[in-house]
Amino acid sequence: TNIIAQRTHCDWSADLRDSEMLPGAGVLFDVDGVLLRGGKVIPAARRAFRKLLDQNNHFLLPVVFVTNAGSCQRHHKAQQLSHLLDVQIAPEQVVLSHSPLRMLKSFHDKCVLVSGQGPVTDIAHTLGFQKVVSIEQLREHHPLLDMVDHNRRPKLPVTIILFGEPIRWETNLQLLIDVLLTNGSPGCEYDAQLSAQLPVLACNMDLMWMAEAPSPR
Repeated sequence: TNIIAQRTHCDWSADLRDSEMLPGAGVLFDVDGVLLRGGKVIPAARRAFRKLLDQNNHFLLPVVFVTNAGSCQRHHKAQQLSHLLDVQIAPEQVVLSHSPLRMLKSFHDKCVLVSGQGPVTDIAHTLGFQKVVSIEQLREHHPLLDMVDHNRRPKLPVTIILFGEPIRWETNLQLLIDVLLTNGSPGCEYDAQLSAQLPVLACNMDLMWMAEAPSPR
């Protein structure tokens, strides 16, 4: 977070060139439930947010937006926030639930199985992962947990990434369990003597959320 604040600090230095000294602090905004509920801006948050802008609609100090969202890329979230808050927000100002995966470079050259909503394979590639297999690809190549055409076999996953909750829970859970209990070889029988489990990188552990609903879910 400190690195992000320092980088964004440089982006706003031009806007503050007429000031005698640069701000010594920045602001990290939790988006979900603080600025937005679902796709709607919280009215009080909008009024409070305006106090951070000057007469030219520029930020008075470095601002970064943090969200549990993981089904999109940073530039899409920045566009959404810019539209809803009526201020220009750069992708570099947005931290998504999967943003820290950029730092896990030891996994970037390994085959990973990704689960979640949205363009998860594109997101994984953007984060630096080079060998990505989606749940849909795994499902396609294992219709009966058997692959005859060896040329179409995907690489065996050695890591699982959970970007967020899937749309089809039952499909994702079944295939994830198959991969975990076979150590990455879902076409084989479960191995009850596994000495170690494949790494599971979960971006968002918050299983309860409310958005625009009257109660958490």
